[in-house]
Amino acid sequence: MVLLPKEHGAYGQLAFPLVTALAVSGASVPAGLIAVAIVGGFLAHEPLLVLLGMRGARVQHEQRKFARIWLSALCVVGACAAALAVASLPTSARWPLLVPAIPALPLAIAIVAGKEKTWPAEVGVSLVFSVAAFPVAMAAGATIPTAATVAAVFGLNFVLATLGVRGVILNIRGGGDPIAAASTRRAVLVLACVVPMIMVLASANALLPWTAPAATVPGVVTALWLAASPPPASRLRTLGWTLVTTSALTTVMLIAGLRSP
Repeated sequence: MVLLPKEHGAYGQLAFPLVTALAVSGASVPAGLIAVAIVGGFLAHEPLLVLLGMRGARVQHEQRKFARIWLSALCVVGACAAALAVASLPTSARWPLLVPAIPALPLAIAIVAGKEKTWPAEVGVSLVFSVAAFPVAMAAGATIPTAATVAAVFGLNFVLATLGVRGVILNIRGGGDPIAAASTRRAVLVLACVVPMIMVLASANALLPWTAPAATVPGVVTALWLAASPPPASRLRTLGWTLVTTSALTTVMLIAGLRSP
C-alpha cells in the first residue's frame, strides 16, 4: 500500500516547475537532491493528512500504522536529500534553499489547523510548488533572473488557476454562492492584469528577461476565460485538462526562452 496525494492537479503543479527549472539550467547533483527533497515533501502530505484525521476517522484508524511508517520513511529520504544538497553547495549558494520556506511555513500552519481547503491555503500550495523551482534552478547554475522568472511565471499561473477553479466551484456547489464567486473572479481579474504589467516593467528595466511577461500569456488568457465565462459542472474534467495544457504550454515557452545555449 502506498498513500499518494489525492489532489490530481497537484502532480502537474509539482512537475512542471521542476522540469522547467532543470531544463533551462541543466541538471546537477545539488539540483537533483533538492528535487528529491521536494518530491519527498509532496508525497509526505497524504500520510500526514491521514494521521491528522483529515481523511476521516475510519481511514485514520485503519491506516494509521502504515501512514506513520510511510511518513517516517519519506521524512528520512527528504531530510537526507536536503542535507546532502546543503553539503554539496558552497556556503554562498545556500540561501536560495530558504526561499520556499516563505510560503511553506504559513501553509504548514494552515494544514495542521485543519484549514487546508481555505483559499489562502490553496493559494499557498500553488506558491510553494512554483517557488520550489527557484532553488533547483539556482543549484543547477541558473542566474537569479532566470530562476525568478520560472518561479514567478508558474506562481502567477497556478494562483490564477487555483482561484479560477475556486470561482467555478463556488458558482455551482450547493446551489452556488454568487457573492463569493464574484469576489473570486474580481481577484482573478486584478491579478491577471496587475502582475503581468509588473513583469513588463521589470523586464523593461532589465530585472527580468522578456520571457517572463510573455510566458504569462497562456495562464492569463485561461484565467480571463474562467472569470468571464465559468464553465458548468459537466465540464470540470475538460477544465482540468485545459489547465494542464496551459501549464504545458507555459513550460515550453519558458524553456524556449530561457534555456542556456
